[in-house]
This record gives sequence, C-alpha cells and structure tokens, in this order.
Amino acid sequence: MKILKEGGNVFKDPNGQIATTRINQADVSPTLAWLEKITGLDLQNNTLGTTGKAPTSGDLDVAIDQSKVTKDQLADKLNQWAIQNKQDPKLWVKKSGISVHFKTPIRGSAKNGYVQTDLMFGDPEWMKWSLQGGEPGSEYKGADRHVMMASIAKPLGYKWSHKAGLLNRDTNEPVTKDPNKIAELLLGKGATANDLNTVETIHAKIKSRSDYDTLIADVKDSFAKIGKKLPENMNDPIGWDRRLLNKIKI
Repeated sequence: MKILKEGGNVFKDPNGQIATTRINQADVSPTLAWLEKITGLDLQNNTLGTTGKAPTSGDLDVAIDQSKVTKDQLADKLNQWAIQNKQDPKLWVKKSGISVHFKTPIRGSAKNGYVQTDLMFGDPEWMKWSLQGGEPGSEYKGADRHVMMASIAKPLGYKWSHKAGLLNRDTNEPVTKDPNKIAELLLGKGATANDLNTVETIHAKIKSRSDYDTLIADVKDSFAKIGKKLPENMNDPIGWDRRLLNKIKI
C-alpha cells in the first residue's frame, strides 16, 4: 500500500527526464511560504507525512481544505501564474486523483531547482493524522503503518481506510473516523490516537496481547516480502512467554 509517494515524478523535462529534485528540510518552509503568496492558502501548517520533518523530501505533500477551494479553482490560479510568467501551464500544473501537482521553484527561485508539490484535497485535520509518515530515521514509513493498521483491523472485523476511517468489514459501512475511537477498537480500551502514530507505537501496544499472532499475520507477510521485520523485542518476558506457549500449544 503506497499512500504518499517517495518522490515526485509527475513533471518531465524536454528530454523525458524528471524535472524536479529532492528538497532539503531547511528549504521546505521558505518554499511553501512563497507558494502561499500565489495560492492564498495556509500551506505551512498543513504538511503531510514527513514533509518538513525528514532531512530531505522527494516532494512536498500538503493538505488542502476541499470545503474552501476546489481542485479546478486552485489549478486555474496556478495556471494563471504560469501564463503571467510567460510559461506553458501544462509544464507546471497537473491534476490527478485528489491532487493538484505544481512544479515549484525551491525558495521561489528557478536557480535553486524545482520540487514537486502535491496539493491534496480533503479534510486537513483528518489527513494530517491519517497520512502521517514514520519517525525520521525509522525504517518504517507511513505506508508501513497503514499495512499494519489494515492487518490488525482484518481479524477484528474491520477495514482500515486512510480516506474513510474504520469500516465494517462485511458491509463496508463506516464505523468511525474519530482517531481515538479507532485506536480503542483496534488496540484495546485505553488506547489513544497517539498509539497509532507509527509502526513502533502500534506494536508496543499489541505485543503482549493473546491474539498478537493473528493481528500481525498479514503485516508480517507483507513486511517479509520487502525485507522488513516487526520491531519485536525478544527480550520482553511477556512476549517471550506468550510465543513459547503458542509453540507448545498448552
């Protein structure tokens, strides 16, 4: 499951090569501040995933409130900017799915190169929680978190959707989009939204449960295919005892 791209590849140069580059963390805020002047939108406070948190980013992922502006309205505004600057809008602005993509000059200057900005429409507050990335330096990405949440939801009778929240597995009817309620349903009583922030926090919350092996079955297989393992602590006496009992099948 790939929720946020690792790098922008929407824009190509005349030779068919990717026209955008990675952006350094220090350049993220000034670049978004420049783009705010064009769009009139608050971008710096609505970054998604690891945008602005990681040392470098392959693109800038930003949530746009769909109740305040439409994709077409935002694309038109960016197209007008390109025309006013004697540029071909088709080389600067594209639309796909829930996003408007913009080839953004880093710090507002072409001499610094360009980064792809993905302006993603929805509910910003939900998206900032749902689409958060892994901790900087962690081997687990935001997409890994979604795989783990989906794995836990399955045997509990739910489906996890980064767009719709928690759904009934049999009917696809919505159950809840409240992060704290989702946490309690997936991780148990007393769990909060913060316990679902990363693969590591999720694992810490379920590692001593009696149904642990059932909950991680899908994610364990998925991780194995990409050479990853769960952050199991084999020195944890509770986890060790549970795994031993499962093997003995008392």
